[in-house]
Amino acid sequence: MARYGIVVDLDRCVGCMTCVISCKEENLTPPGVWWNQILQVEHEASQRITYVRYACMHCENPPCVKACPNQAVYQRADGIVLVDKDRCKGVGACVKACPYQVMILNPEAEYFTEEARPYAESAPAHRRHVPGQASMCTLCVHRVDEGGVPACVAGCPSRAMVFGDLDDPQSAISHAARRAGALRADAGTSPKVTYSFPEGLRDHIDEEVRKDPHQPR
Repeated sequence: MARYGIVVDLDRCVGCMTCVISCKEENLTPPGVWWNQILQVEHEASQRITYVRYACMHCENPPCVKACPNQAVYQRADGIVLVDKDRCKGVGACVKACPYQVMILNPEAEYFTEEARPYAESAPAHRRHVPGQASMCTLCVHRVDEGGVPACVAGCPSRAMVFGDLDDPQSAISHAARRAGALRADAGTSPKVTYSFPEGLRDHIDEEVRKDPHQPR
């Protein structure tokens, strides 16, 4: 069984937002819901701006899974963390438990208008979002199950992301992971989304991101 993850090379990311738009277009998330974000981190001493692709980390030890009282958040054998839409009651315990603040409760308002309801009922599962339920990046599991890669990875023009099987020592991601590290490693969740940091900036980027990843910089 594979163990999927992503390594993001922060020296290659140019902050073009293609991954953000690719995710939005692929998954058709509700207005105001962004599973993928680009954080802009400035370092005054070097006068450098680093762009950080930021989404669900698909942790090896996901606190969101343990926190859900309805067992709606679960981890597949390949390590991908998902929300069971039949079980989720919108309690929000998973949102509070996530140290990365990437779990979201969908807006309570109905996403589709009455005129668009036929489309909503026939849309593929990954494009149906229940109001009030928890959601986050799924690593485009529907694409992965068909042998593809997440939309953000496929759309990145600078090839800043490597997706694959971390348990395959010959895979590109395994080689990239040797030079990568986690954000918020102190949280103890062992994320499977890791980063290749610019030289000398890892601590600064980690500190800036942990302040509040939802605030613009």
